[in-house]
Amino acid sequence: MRKRSRKLFLPALLLAFVPPAVAGLWDDPQNLKVLPEDISPDALRETMRSFATGTGSRCFTCHVGEVEADLSTYDFTLDDKEPKRKARHMIRMVNDINAYLSAELGKPAAELVRVECATCHRGRPKPEMLEDVIEGAYRDDGMDAAIAKYRELRDRYYGDYAFDFSPRPMLTLAERLAAEENYAAAVRFLDLNMAFHPDSTRTLQVKAQVQAAAGDPAAARATLLRAIDLEPDNPWTRQLLDDLEPDRD
Repeated sequence: MRKRSRKLFLPALLLAFVPPAVAGLWDDPQNLKVLPEDISPDALRETMRSFATGTGSRCFTCHVGEVEADLSTYDFTLDDKEPKRKARHMIRMVNDINAYLSAELGKPAAELVRVECATCHRGRPKPEMLEDVIEGAYRDDGMDAAIAKYRELRDRYYGDYAFDFSPRPMLTLAERLAAEENYAAAVRFLDLNMAFHPDSTRTLQVKAQVQAAAGDPAAARATLLRAIDLEPDNPWTRQLLDDLEPDRD
């Protein structure tokens, strides 16, 4: 009973903090081109909130109004801003994806995991993967800037769902760079990975492969021995070591 009362009380509490001048904004929406014209005020409000939280945006991102001004001063009917026009295309795309999945899988939408803004955006305006952001910083401004960018994003977003700070993104980036024979940069990003994930055997395995490809088998062997110290029974590490030293007893 106590949990149920709290659940029922929370929406009322939230609404209590909506300024009276803003409360009627949802009652008679104009210029709806994607959302249903008969959408209820509650559904419209929750939809706008989901857009904002899913993309890390605010009302002024799409709508014409001053950043800190009361929402009653906004003109929500205007289509002046490009983000609003772009958002309509994105909403249509998401609706099409959900409808397609429902039709192809023969299940009602309620039984499927719905694609939403947050599915790709994860609370950020631009839906970028961490490895792509760091690669862009590296190619634009060099290694030191890329490492600084990683640390900055980690300090800001770690624990949030905006970026994946597991070992995977830097492994992906290192493999891309190694494929270009940019072995030195690949090793730097793998070392960055180890600084935050000192128990990542996979990072050491990839680092050893990069070192071997760069023509430094001694360094590769040392890296693999370090990986064995971390995880003695890992068969892939021992296979890599055997491949590196095929004549070893």
